[in-house]
Amino acid sequence: MRNLKSFLEKTFLGETLIEKIISSTNGEIMIYDGWFGINMRIGGVTQSGELVEKLWKISLSPNPYHLSPPKNCLILGLGCVNAAKLISRKWPGVKIIGVEIDPKVVEVGKKYFELDKIPNLKIIVGDAFRELKTQNSKLDLILVDLYLGKEYPQEAESEEFINGVKKLLNKDGVAVFNRLSYGEYEKPANEFA
Repeated sequence: MRNLKSFLEKTFLGETLIEKIISSTNGEIMIYDGWFGINMRIGGVTQSGELVEKLWKISLSPNPYHLSPPKNCLILGLGCVNAAKLISRKWPGVKIIGVEIDPKVVEVGKKYFELDKIPNLKIIVGDAFRELKTQNSKLDLILVDLYLGKEYPQEAESEEFINGVKKLLNKDGVAVFNRLSYGEYEKPANEFA
């Protein structure tokens, strides 16, 4: 009966809910299985899955920043996998440090998205703002993806934070900030840019 229900949900809704997790950091974390694979939603926003991977692929391909193949990368707001997996495939051998504040998101990433199978990925469960201050190595690439659901933290818009990111970059390093930029989020994203 469960398989029939799942099939009908996928057929008529495009996806079926496979797990709901309560996180003290993010609230409800919903895991869906759809025609295009598994995705994770927090606060009604898809945070991991095929759609998010496509967005990161557009951001990093073909190479709009003329970035030399990076040797190291810091991801602030690791999520489940998309950016780290893409970077690992695009530049084999790159060392990646991924910082994720929510241990439940890391669990979901390992369970559904093979987060623990990405080569050269060191996962730090902790606060990105604190971690930014403790990093002392220069980096070739920094990705900032610090959403909690739909909310982007004001601290990540501060001059102090942006200068902290800039300070960690190598001379030719690149930082990429992910921001929602549709509807009500368009004006704040444009102001940030």
